[in-house]
Amino acid sequence: MKQKDMYKETGNTRRTAKFRWLLASLCVWLLCAWIAQQPVPAKKAPAKAHTAAPVRRTTTTKKPVKAKAAAVVATETAPMDATALNAQGVVVDEATGLALGENMILVKGQCTVCHSSKLILQSHFDREKWVERIRWMQRTQKLWDLGETEKPILDYLVKNYGPIKTPFDGRRLPLETPKWHTR
Repeated sequence: MKQKDMYKETGNTRRTAKFRWLLASLCVWLLCAWIAQQPVPAKKAPAKAHTAAPVRRTTTTKKPVKAKAAAVVATETAPMDATALNAQGVVVDEATGLALGENMILVKGQCTVCHSSKLILQSHFDREKWVERIRWMQRTQKLWDLGETEKPILDYLVKNYGPIKTPFDGRRLPLETPKWHTR
C-alpha cells in the first residue's frame, strides 16, 4: 500500500512539474512580449555649455555689479529639464520621453497626472481619434474639462504623435521570400 501511495505522489509531482514548467515559460513569453512593446530608450543629447559673461567688480560700482552677479548666479542655477535624443533623432524630455515642443509642458501637466507618458508615446492617432480618446477619458475615467487648453494639447499631440506614415496593425511585417541560388 505504501508503494501505491508513493507512486501517486510521484505522478502528482510529475504533473505539478509540468505545470510549473508551463507556467514559467508563459511568464517568460509574456515578459518578452511586454519588453517588445516598450518605447526605445532615449539617447542623451549633448549638454549645452553655459556661456555667461564674467562679472568684474570695481570699487566705484559695487551695487549694480552685485545685482548683475545675482542675476548671473540665478540663471546658472535655474532648474532646466534634461533633454535627450530618441531613436528617431527627435529631442525629447528625458523624464517623460515626450517630444520637446511649444505645448509639451501643458501636455505633461494635463496628461501625466493620471497616466504614464508611455501611453502617449505608444499612441499615434489623428485629431479625431485624439478627441475621441479625450472624450472617453472624460466620460469613463473622470478627466476634467480641458477648456481652452484642449486645442493646444490636440495640436501638440497631432504634430508629435499623429498617425504613423506606414500602416501598422500590431503584427510584424511579412518576411521577404528568400532568393535561392539558381543557375
